[in-house]
Amino acid sequence: MPKLLAIILPAMALLGLAGPAAARDGQPAQACPGIATSLFEQRFPEQVPRYAFVHAMLEPFVELWHSGRRPDLPLPPERVTVYAVPGQPFLVGYQSGGCMIAFLAVDRDRLLHLLRPRLGWPV
Repeated sequence: MPKLLAIILPAMALLGLAGPAAARDGQPAQACPGIATSLFEQRFPEQVPRYAFVHAMLEPFVELWHSGRRPDLPLPPERVTVYAVPGQPFLVGYQSGGCMIAFLAVDRDRLLHLLRPRLGWPV
């Protein structure tokens, strides 16, 4: 877990993100190994395109995470959102419940190359 924090915290600092999600509507707070997805999303302008992936489409993103020298994800992701900030690498956010459990920047060509066979497109 400390290695994951070492990866995530510098990126969080660059984006100006705060700490873990707090309890909402009087419900007890559940442990969130990252930050609230809603808080993460607030850092991007509305016009930044977002592409959500679930179910069978999660596998290539988990493979992408494991392709680098990264610790295991703290929880299995339930959803992945790709943020397409113009002129920047894609930002891939791994989500579980209302938490952004991890994220990484990935070159656009590398991500598209990884996804093409999954979408039935030629490589």
